[in-house]
Amino acid sequence: MNSNSYKKFFQIYEFASAKRKSIERWPSYYHRRYLEFLSYFELMPNKSIGKVLELGCGVGYQSAFLAQISDEVIATDLPDEDLGSHSPGMLQAKNFHDNLNITNVRLMGCSAENLPFESNSFDMVYSSHVFEHIPDRNKALSEIYRVLKPGGVHFCVVPTTGEKVYAFVNFYSYLISRTLVHSKRKCINFFKGSKVIQNTEITEKKVVGTSIMSDFPFPPPHGISKHYLNELIEWTPSKWGRYLLSNGQFEMISQSSSQINPLLSLLGAFIPKTATVIHGYTRKLELRLGKLPLFRSMGINTVVVLRSLKKLQ
Repeated sequence: MNSNSYKKFFQIYEFASAKRKSIERWPSYYHRRYLEFLSYFELMPNKSIGKVLELGCGVGYQSAFLAQISDEVIATDLPDEDLGSHSPGMLQAKNFHDNLNITNVRLMGCSAENLPFESNSFDMVYSSHVFEHIPDRNKALSEIYRVLKPGGVHFCVVPTTGEKVYAFVNFYSYLISRTLVHSKRKCINFFKGSKVIQNTEITEKKVVGTSIMSDFPFPPPHGISKHYLNELIEWTPSKWGRYLLSNGQFEMISQSSSQINPLLSLLGAFIPKTATVIHGYTRKLELRLGKLPLFRSMGINTVVVLRSLKKLQ
């Protein structure tokens, strides 16, 4: 392994934790995604890549990692903030890369279903926790195949049934925490005799009532599926693997899970910092076990590495 790459990854993590805390997606997001990328890097068939297309770049954090091992990264996402697809817009990613002085990443707003790139343009298409949000996955797969060079790699990470099982813990812990927060606010408001926070409480109740509670007692779906139970049934590692091979345009290089320690999800709902630290100690063992079919099915993600079957013209 290239030790210099690991040093660069860690420097990006340190920078994000110290300087970009305001755009952190959730507690311990930077630490956890950093550890995830280390595992992804170790699963990549090539440790140095020419031109990479990233689908769903978010705040640009993983783009920054990819930039350290690539000649050029084209990082894409929906151009504007979209709560439904969890897209934060492109401005945050631009500021993140500017602050790190990263010059080999180009940002472009677009959908994975309609990629504005020439055919045979990329050595790797990278998508992490994106495919579950794409409405027309068949079209996206065809587009990925089109823009990949012959023999190019599609590196795809998606959540699994295991993640949906743990979603119950996260869902109810969130409800409990929000209930406590609202109770605290009401107590403060009562004793102070103030109505300053009334509008905020009404707004939050509307958000909870229209989205979080819409499928109660089940958690809301994370991706495009209509219901939590659809994701619970459909997101098995084997089904993801078969689906990604279904159009006959790819062959599988490997499939594994990089996260199988139950403490990451069970503790992560309450004490995410501690859970992520534990994952840091068990990550390499999880990665080794995650390559075995039995343990792969226990993970909360599945990492599918595909090679394009496209032939040179």
